[in-house]
Amino acid sequence: MISLGKALRIQRGDVVAFVGGGGKTTSMFRLAAELSDAGMRVISTTTTHITKEQVRIAPAAVKLEEMDLLGSVLDRHGHCLLVGPPDGKGRVFGASSELISSLIARSDIDAVLVEADGSRSLPFKAPAGHEPVVPEATTILVPIAGINAIGQTLEEAHVHRAELAAGLAQQPLGSDITPQTLARVLPHPEGGAKQRPAGARLVPMLNKADTDAALQQAREAAKMMLANPAVDSVIICSMLQDPPVHEVWTCTDTPMTG
Repeated sequence: MISLGKALRIQRGDVVAFVGGGGKTTSMFRLAAELSDAGMRVISTTTTHITKEQVRIAPAAVKLEEMDLLGSVLDRHGHCLLVGPPDGKGRVFGASSELISSLIARSDIDAVLVEADGSRSLPFKAPAGHEPVVPEATTILVPIAGINAIGQTLEEAHVHRAELAAGLAQQPLGSDITPQTLARVLPHPEGGAKQRPAGARLVPMLNKADTDAALQQAREAAKMMLANPAVDSVIICSMLQDPPVHEVWTCTDTPMTG
């Protein structure tokens, strides 16, 4: 197993946007911790909203009106979460696309990580017309799905915006979710790849591959996704394990493993 930063091939100047379901917040904070431990100065934020409980996961948080504190906070912690005002529902807003572009242009910030979508804590989703909110400066777009969605039915109890997902997957609403379902939706230009900026690498991530059976299902989905020329690579992971990445699939026949 390997680190998430190595799997994503993170370099200075990258803006990583996480979309989909099944582990966006966990992945963002996990990557931020890895990068800051390696000496990089990292900002995390959201273009939608994040819960106040999730804000507490970050080693430090800076409000938009306290931007002058960013440098000193990064000096102390290496990573800080940038948050906006409360939304009145126990969550806070984050940064605009324009602000994210200005952040990554700063010489004292090495990478910006963004949660750019919501999923009602479900493992799989398709975006509505107003979703996701991918920053223009994004260099790596990471659509996520939880492997635990496989075997569930394509309905709202298990999938956020199930009807849209069914349409993208070309299967009936209420049918079983399969590896092919994930493989069709995650790289779809109206699915996980929606709003991908020109030049941004598309790296779907299959999370929660916690068992041998789940790992095999993820491999099936990864192989199918790599048939799409838009896909740079596919990460198979268990984000709660250490290190989190099982395999990285590319267009070669052999996956990269730790």
